[in-house]
Amino acid sequence: MYDIYPQVKSIKYTDGYLDVKGLSIFFNDEKVNAFKKISEEFLFPSTNDLKSANIFLENDNALHDEAYWLINENNKVTIKAKSNKGFFYGIVSLKQLVKSKNKVRCCEIYDEPDLEIRGLLFDISRNKVATVATIKKVIQMMAFLKMNHLELYGEGLSFEYSCYQKYLKDESYLTKAEYLELEEYANTYFIDLVPNANGFGHMGKWLELDEFKDLAECPDGIFLWGRNREPSTLNPLDPRSLELVKKIYQEMLSVSHSKYFNMNFDEPFELGKGRSKEECEKKGLGNVYIDYALKAYDEVKKNNKIPMIWMDVLLHHPTLWERLPKDMIFLDWGYDAPYSFKKHLKMLKDLDVKFIAAPGTCSWCSFLGRTTDAFENIKNACQAAYDEKGLGVILTDWGDFGHLQFLPISYPEIVYGGLLMWRNNEGTYREVKNVLNKFIFKDENNLMADCLMDLGRYNRLENSYQGNGTEAFYTFMWGSLAIKNEKPVEYFLSKVKNNLFGYDRFLTFDEFFKSKLNELNRCKLECSDGNLIIEEIKESIRLVNIIHKVMIACSKEIPLKQRIAYCEEVVALKNDIFDERKKLWLARNKISDFDESIEHIMAFIDFADTLRKYLIRGEDL
Repeated sequence: MYDIYPQVKSIKYTDGYLDVKGLSIFFNDEKVNAFKKISEEFLFPSTNDLKSANIFLENDNALHDEAYWLINENNKVTIKAKSNKGFFYGIVSLKQLVKSKNKVRCCEIYDEPDLEIRGLLFDISRNKVATVATIKKVIQMMAFLKMNHLELYGEGLSFEYSCYQKYLKDESYLTKAEYLELEEYANTYFIDLVPNANGFGHMGKWLELDEFKDLAECPDGIFLWGRNREPSTLNPLDPRSLELVKKIYQEMLSVSHSKYFNMNFDEPFELGKGRSKEECEKKGLGNVYIDYALKAYDEVKKNNKIPMIWMDVLLHHPTLWERLPKDMIFLDWGYDAPYSFKKHLKMLKDLDVKFIAAPGTCSWCSFLGRTTDAFENIKNACQAAYDEKGLGVILTDWGDFGHLQFLPISYPEIVYGGLLMWRNNEGTYREVKNVLNKFIFKDENNLMADCLMDLGRYNRLENSYQGNGTEAFYTFMWGSLAIKNEKPVEYFLSKVKNNLFGYDRFLTFDEFFKSKLNELNRCKLECSDGNLIIEEIKESIRLVNIIHKVMIACSKEIPLKQRIAYCEEVVALKNDIFDERKKLWLARNKISDFDESIEHIMAFIDFADTLRKYLIRGEDL
């Protein structure tokens, strides 16, 4: 009869109705922390007058730490819980129960989560560092979904490392004071802010600096995914690598009050291909990896933290797991629909280790998201974690290649993940639309959720399925790289020939996006950033449209004059796109490395100009 999100474990309706008007909550000093910072958003006033109150909190030590009973009867509401977490989750449910209703049918609700750790990893690097206000908005969304674990992924110098102050740029990192402010804010909502810093792969920003260049496993980089990549992996045999990592970890560990620390250690792509090659051939790559990981582990343990580590490397070395400490928590990540969480988590369960599944929002490498992949990926992760009795699920939201997607692109996946982590039910995806429209976007016309999720499925119109991205995004990246090549057009075509499409498909894309723009114009968002969200989505559509225009300009199906005109349209937008992107970027983020990020887009538009000149000269594609 009443919708409460996430779904409650059980609800039993009884006779009578509760009059919502005039409700007030009684709490004593023991309960004040549960409501200290959220009183301003609560629907009813609090009181210390027992006689005038009609919402009461009672201790019940027999309950699970996060469980609650909510009993609504005879114009009285009682919430029973063992801890303030339980009381808080009960209040979140009660707020939904009475929202916009004069009378509520009496009922008894029992609820507790299906998974212990219900998390989000939010990337605040790859050129883009979110503001405190933005991160607080994410925390508020997590609190509504009863999530309890947040990690701010910092790659490179996106955190205030005091010992490397000389490398920090203004408005490009999260300060320690800001981190502590966010930790306190998250804790108010019973969300654990868990420190996170890499120490092996993904160290490119450090290796760019002259002081650390010599620590690279492969100083000249590595050929990967069709091109040469800059160095990103530390040499595990150099003692100076560990010293750098110790300093990075210690700076973050010293300010955090969480019991966990994510040491990462994922994707050391160059390992065994450079300075450690001989040692890896002698001892085995897995052993060299573990030798180094254990040294970093010791540093984490000195600070009495529980280390978390990605398992993409360890997955390939099952015979070496006996070398790993039992208190480590292993994170299994995969970001496409077919990823086999079930297989991997069963293996971890058999190894008797602690583990967490880590699916993805799939917003990165897409501009508009990949709804189908993301939803299937999240569902598989939650189901496997539940079946194999894992600690939980941490949904990841990355910012690969310049963090070019806008935050709201990830909202459907964050909502879906949060709902499933609390209650692992079939059909939960059907609730996402209601949660987004009613509580996140507050869209009076109930259009925004469907519109956004439909846009996240635009890649179904592409030629083929792409793992970890879309054809449009990869075409865009090759175009931005092509401008640096001696023969940019030839280079571009050699990389994207399988992605190009005909004019009929181009028109299909065009009509699809026109229909979505029409829907956006009919959305009526009442959330505080409603206009900003609409602008962000429209700008995302525009970027995909210009990519498609460059793609069709390579087609001989249409007249040369029209192909040149498409390129001219793209080139004419260069200044406007720069200005609009900067405005939208600064609405949610520090200036960070905006110029470095936008350079990808500017380079792609420059490529469009190069293609235009190529076509004018009449050169054959």
